[in-house]
Amino acid sequence: MSSNTLPPSHTLTWVAFIAMLLLATAFVVTTSNQLPTHVAVHFDASGQATSFMSGGQYRLFILAFAIGLPIVLVATLRSVYSRAKNFNLPNREYWLAPQRIVRTRSFLVAHGVWFGTLFTGLMCFVHWLVLDANRQIPPTLSNQAFFIGLFAFFGCMVAWLGTLLIAFRRP
Repeated sequence: MSSNTLPPSHTLTWVAFIAMLLLATAFVVTTSNQLPTHVAVHFDASGQATSFMSGGQYRLFILAFAIGLPIVLVATLRSVYSRAKNFNLPNREYWLAPQRIVRTRSFLVAHGVWFGTLFTGLMCFVHWLVLDANRQIPPTLSNQAFFIGLFAFFGCMVAWLGTLLIAFRRP
């Protein structure tokens, strides 16, 4: 495999990320018209709305966080990981050896892309919660749904981190 060719699993990673971005864009754009003129966007511990913004401002805000931020994050990680020569990794001498550094970089880029995909999913979930909260009168966020989603995201992050640590154990 040449140094410019990604392993098939890494190609799938990019396809999943792009598909998630497209789905997130479609989800936000097609559902934002369901929101009221003034959208409740911040809620207190009891789920009551404490801050509002216009529907147009909210749409730009959620698109920036669901689409823009993951793109910037993934682009930054790709830029850093694809060129770096010195990483703080477990068993770094082994994984940064000249015969393995290209695959190490490729893995780290792909791992960053998966993080971007997870983050986009989290932002779609947040948008769904805002949609649901704004259907209530007065707008009320479901704390139970919020914590279930947050717990699921952190569970995915633990698996994401575990995958990283397992990948860099010494064979």
